[in-house]
Amino acid sequence: MDIYYAIFSPDDDGWSVRFPDAPSVNTCGDTVEESLVMAVDALSAMMVLGRKGREYEAPRGYAEIKKEAKQGELVFPVVPSEKAMDEYRPKKRINVMVPVDLLDRVNEYVKKQDGLDRSRFICGAVERVLE
Repeated sequence: MDIYYAIFSPDDDGWSVRFPDAPSVNTCGDTVEESLVMAVDALSAMMVLGRKGREYEAPRGYAEIKKEAKQGELVFPVVPSEKAMDEYRPKKRINVMVPVDLLDRVNEYVKKQDGLDRSRFICGAVERVLE
């Protein structure tokens, strides 16, 4: 997975974040920590949703990005999050016929799992079979 370096700039409301190698991806937060979380989310969205016709350069290294940072600005590596990318993946609702007893078994299974619902369970099963 590509590592993009972001420049974090202090401002009156907190921290602004920009990606020199992905100029239209910008975000902000009240603290550096919150800004980093927002930067991961913004970069993850770009990786999934695309660049909307914009051509971004391949991400450059830390030293090159650091040269663009002004005094008081911070440079951090940002890696897209698989979890965030999954949230941004386009989804489509479909109708599927499932035997009632099988659906009951799925429902019982997902009730016992944190963060899992029927859709995620079924998508995971499909991905395993297709691999």
